Amino acid sequence: MQVRDVYVTKAEACSDTFVKTYPLNQFANLMHLRLRFAATNGATSNTVGKIHGWISKIEVLDGSNVLCSLSGTELLAFNCFNNALMPYQDLHGGAALTISEELFILFGRFLGDKAFYLNTANFKNPMLRITGAMTVSATAGIATGSTALSVIARNIEAAAPPYQGFIMRKEINNWASGASGDQPTVLPLDFPFMGLMISALKTTVPPDTILTNLRLTRNFDQFIDFNITGRDAYAKNVEDFGYFRQKFNPFIGAAATWLGDLYFQTGGYATQSGATAKGAVTVVTAESATWAGTGGETADLEQLELEGGAPGAAFYHGFHAGDPYVAPDPADFANPSGLGDFRLICSQGVAAAACTVCVEQLHP
Repeated sequence: MQVRDVYVTKAEACSDTFVKTYPLNQFANLMHLRLRFAATNGATSNTVGKIHGWISKIEVLDGSNVLCSLSGTELLAFNCFNNALMPYQDLHGGAALTISEELFILFGRFLGDKAFYLNTANFKNPMLRITGAMTVSATAGIATGSTALSVIARNIEAAAPPYQGFIMRKEINNWASGASGDQPTVLPLDFPFMGLMISALKTTVPPDTILTNLRLTRNFDQFIDFNITGRDAYAKNVEDFGYFRQKFNPFIGAAATWLGDLYFQTGGYATQSGATAKGAVTVVTAESATWAGTGGETADLEQLELEGGAPGAAFYHGFHAGDPYVAPDPADFANPSGLGDFRLICSQGVAAAACTVCVEQLHP
């Protein structure tokens, strides 16, 4: 098998609000698309420090056929779960510094998966579309017109393995949570499922208090795949994928508070370089970490690190005792064929959180 990495676009300038579209039919067998975003911080600082939250939609489309549709935040979470690793980030808070992030659109189960890939010959006009709205600010955003985008495709050029289909990831429901009650999501019955990702985001609120219970049911409770508390769901994710780590260089001598992307059982620590520099993380609440220091740091060498569980989302894969990540047998996938109803029911405990349900399905 021969694979090749090729630029779809390289360091392309983007306006502060942009929609970028790229054809994909020049690639025969796509394993993944690697997205690299870069921007320049505001003239004073960038206390937000992140780019992916400003990317509202990342899509792979074939006319009206949606093959992938996720926000930057959702794709970051999938990357964490699929690869058990936070994707590349180089995040700084200092004035006029360059920040960069990467995200992967995977067509397999994980990075480097050769069993599943996107054969573009099965579609008429496949294309990638990325939509973003950057925050321009001297203190809490980036400099206007400084965003750049690269897309690198990994394509199987020769001797591709027998085609089994590709993994399709997309959001199918979103809502603002209520303080109580159940929220149902009716799941599609068209393709086998590899996984579900259930997200519940509200600043400084642990997600297991927002969605207190998760239940997956077939044919109105004739069979229940799982019925589990939110906390136990997140704890299972830690067992499956471990903890993730995220780093931010605040470059502020006295104090800084940063909102990361890790929400469950988070902790933090800080380091500084300099003869008189001392720093510590004083408070960590869900994704929020507050750093305090004495000043005296050398250049941009202080850093704040967060470590924690699921990035605001619970992930279920396979719905059975086996594990499709390590047992690449399509029979392991949850097949909804023949069902009259397949739905996820989320019990709510905190109002006004941004909740979504995303699916992973095996598309032929």
